[in-house]
Amino acid sequence: MATNHEVILSGVRPTGRLHFGNYFGAIKHFIDLQKQGYRCYYFIADYHALTTISEREDFFRHTLDMLRTYVACGLDPRKSIIYRQSDLPCTAELTLLFGMITNIGFLERGTTYKDKMSKLTSPEGQPEGNPLSYGLLGYPVLMAADILIVKADKVPVGDDQRQHVEMAIDIAERFNHRFGEVLKSPAPVARDAIRVRGLDGSDKMGKSENNTLDLLDDEKTVLKKIKGVPTTTDPLPLETESDDPEAILPEMPPSVAALYHLLYLLAPWEVYTDFVGKYRRKERFYGQLKTTLAEYVTAFNKPIIEGFHAPDNTDEFVMDFLRDNAAKVTPVALDTVESCREAMGIGHSLYRA
Repeated sequence: MATNHEVILSGVRPTGRLHFGNYFGAIKHFIDLQKQGYRCYYFIADYHALTTISEREDFFRHTLDMLRTYVACGLDPRKSIIYRQSDLPCTAELTLLFGMITNIGFLERGTTYKDKMSKLTSPEGQPEGNPLSYGLLGYPVLMAADILIVKADKVPVGDDQRQHVEMAIDIAERFNHRFGEVLKSPAPVARDAIRVRGLDGSDKMGKSENNTLDLLDDEKTVLKKIKGVPTTTDPLPLETESDDPEAILPEMPPSVAALYHLLYLLAPWEVYTDFVGKYRRKERFYGQLKTTLAEYVTAFNKPIIEGFHAPDNTDEFVMDFLRDNAAKVTPVALDTVESCREAMGIGHSLYRA
């Protein structure tokens, strides 16, 4: 397998238990890039997770569980460099340096920040104070530091994160214009990801929405969750003759569309199209659909559950490779920070080797 020397970077918040949305939205893509021989850097964004914390959470426990699931899914920490954001404390220093050249107006244009601010507006249209954290406002600066510190060439992102990568490029260009060509600007690339519908019929499966099928759910749990999906409505007429889910799912009741989307992702084409035919003919089939889907979900989960509990996939294994991979990334990160310090006139740190 040929090695591509471009550095691909992606970050994921530590959430602990991963679900089908995580798999088809990110993990599958990570594994595909690994197979193509890219230099892949994947970091666990535990600093970023703190922007939404309301009480203490055990992010380290979440990290261990998440990474053991990654390994069980096929991500190899010997081929892809996986590290924790907080294991590169120099990222915080680079964030501070970037913050000195980033104005507030620029940060207030961030869509995440604007969305949060819009929910704080009174009926009269005036802000009722601003309880949002500095960390949320400065989220794009920290993300810029994450990207630029490892000299990433490409950053695969979904539409919801594209603006943050573009803001990182803007920060890099501003820095280089003022202090010299120090930072490498990355290229945002579309992530070939699938957005999995939630079991409640919403557009996105998410832990906070409590609408997930988890990758570690056992057979009993899978069946219970799928049987709980509401399918009381009669099938709606399908205007298109195509079996393409992008064409027919919008014409179905949302919760039914969620079941069909999962069946499309997991079952053979002929099984999926057979149930599409049952839907068109308005047969009594919802019970069979749920039982069949549960079988495919359980079959998909089985090797992942076995891999998660494998004797060599332990907390100690994860901590060892996190330690080893942090050691691999640290020299690159320190070189970036030292170059920025020197360019800004601070000079090299006297406390680093």
